[in-house]
Amino acid sequence: MNSALWHLGRQDMTQSELLSKLRVKTDNEEWIADTMAKLQDFGYLKSDKDFALQFTERAFMGEYGSGYIIKKLKLKGLTDALILECIDRVKAEKAIDEQIILNDRVNHYYQELTMSKEKLFSTLQNRGFSFSQVKEAVNQHADAGQLQSKLEIKAQKADIEKEVLKLARKGKGLIVIRQELRQRKIDISDLEAVVNRLTESEQVDFFQQCLEQLEKKAYDLTNRKERSKAYGMLSRKGYSSEEIQFALSEAEQ
Repeated sequence: MNSALWHLGRQDMTQSELLSKLRVKTDNEEWIADTMAKLQDFGYLKSDKDFALQFTERAFMGEYGSGYIIKKLKLKGLTDALILECIDRVKAEKAIDEQIILNDRVNHYYQELTMSKEKLFSTLQNRGFSFSQVKEAVNQHADAGQLQSKLEIKAQKADIEKEVLKLARKGKGLIVIRQELRQRKIDISDLEAVVNRLTESEQVDFFQQCLEQLEKKAYDLTNRKERSKAYGMLSRKGYSSEEIQFALSEAEQ
């Protein structure tokens, strides 16, 4: 009894949780049953149903969703059937609408959507709301059009000149560079100007880089099939037809 009261003094527990604690203390089931019965008689220990109802109501008032309630109560040893019954009952009695709860939370706590889309969705889903509920709540926000993904936020900070140089040093041609920058949501409206500037300053030479990529491979360019393979390899790396023809011509000399 002393052990039970100590545990209950620290926090409310379900019957299943308290039973687990007492069975660590003793294997005398008669003592345990007697203690549990007395605790219920004294009103110190709620029934699992009363516990679940109280927990569910507090969770909804704290702006948590059903997913959170289900997860927490299952960890406390309650059955799915009992949990769902309590959620439905609280929703009916308190006129709970999870979407309204979530919408209000998003509008109140996130007046400006400055974090990434992934982080916002993860934060709200961790509170027990479904993806579709989160999506609807975010979409109704006045700032929804400004919400960006991690990729888009990173892209805004990117220096396109440095990115081109980095990819060129990896042996990639302009066609592939353009594709990769676009996939990473980096603004490529100035790409041609950047490439021209880098070319004029001799920091980038796609003709020479194409030749260097070709020389890394041991193709027999006198063999038509091998020559075709070499062309395909350079094309996949993003080099233009003109750059590839230059490289093939130089390699044959």
